[in-house]
Amino acid sequence: MDLDERKLKVMRAVVEAYIATAQPVGSRTIAKEFQLGVSPATIRNEMADLEGMGLLEQPHTSAGRVPSDRGYRVYVDRIARIARPAKRDLEHVRSHIHRQVSEVDSVLRVSGKILSEMTDCLALMVGPEAGDAILNTIELVPLRSGRVMVLVITEDGLVQSRMVDVPDVPPGELERASRMLNDYFRGMTISQILEGSSLTALRRELRYCARLADVVDGLLKRSAQGEAMDYVIDGAANIMKHPEFRDVARAQRVLEALARRSIVQELLDRFPGGDLAALIGSESASEDMRECSVVSAVYYFGGRPGGRISVVGPRRMDYGRVMGLLKTVTEAVEDVLDDRD
Repeated sequence: MDLDERKLKVMRAVVEAYIATAQPVGSRTIAKEFQLGVSPATIRNEMADLEGMGLLEQPHTSAGRVPSDRGYRVYVDRIARIARPAKRDLEHVRSHIHRQVSEVDSVLRVSGKILSEMTDCLALMVGPEAGDAILNTIELVPLRSGRVMVLVITEDGLVQSRMVDVPDVPPGELERASRMLNDYFRGMTISQILEGSSLTALRRELRYCARLADVVDGLLKRSAQGEAMDYVIDGAANIMKHPEFRDVARAQRVLEALARRSIVQELLDRFPGGDLAALIGSESASEDMRECSVVSAVYYFGGRPGGRISVVGPRRMDYGRVMGLLKTVTEAVEDVLDDRD
């Protein structure tokens, strides 16, 4: 789309004025507030051109203009700059996230709380795909009265556990079982373990502890089916702080959509390539999400993608600030996860 410098300046002014006020923007407001060096009449002509290009909309015949989804897309892709958070915000993010030193889910929950508080939007945190998680260790912890705690721990910090009765197992056999399980499976993904035949072979070899192989099998399947952490939402009530969602029914539709795993998965699947990106309004597949924008970032650990951290808010969100905060939070999460060991 061919936009000259003046049109881009007018587009920026309209978007940023609308973000600040939630009111349709007129040419006189832009001339007064943004000092573009041209008359209100010239600005009005430029706005009419932008409307003709589908980048602005006029909600009422006597009102000013508001950005369309295409207009927001131009703003995000060509105009907005990722804003570096203020020093106090950087310190707040880092100090809170760096207190979490072990589990992925606790790190993400704290991150979501910080993002929802600082953006007045909803935060959506998605954990690693369980089937792609790499096994770190299987621990067999002897308890009293012939009971054993079985722990399946992945490299990304997710833990599944179960207690099992295995009476009359010699101590040496429990140690042998633990060693064999880890020798077989450490470094494999959960999917690889479940697809192979090693568990069947182990059942034959673990004379006293065949039941332990069954328990490990069940824990791995439970993880692969998503009973480990899937996604977490924080700040749901923030949606209703924005004028666009003062209609409770409209806000309720958004929250009900985000409560459905299939919609969240479909939403995230639509993100374009790149680690930090925005999905705006009608770019969402869900009709109930079309009044929203989602800004999302991939976080990494161990050199591979771990999951996504996203901010969900009105289309009229401050994209530059949200993207800056999200980038900062994502980097802090990666620092904590990479330093766990």
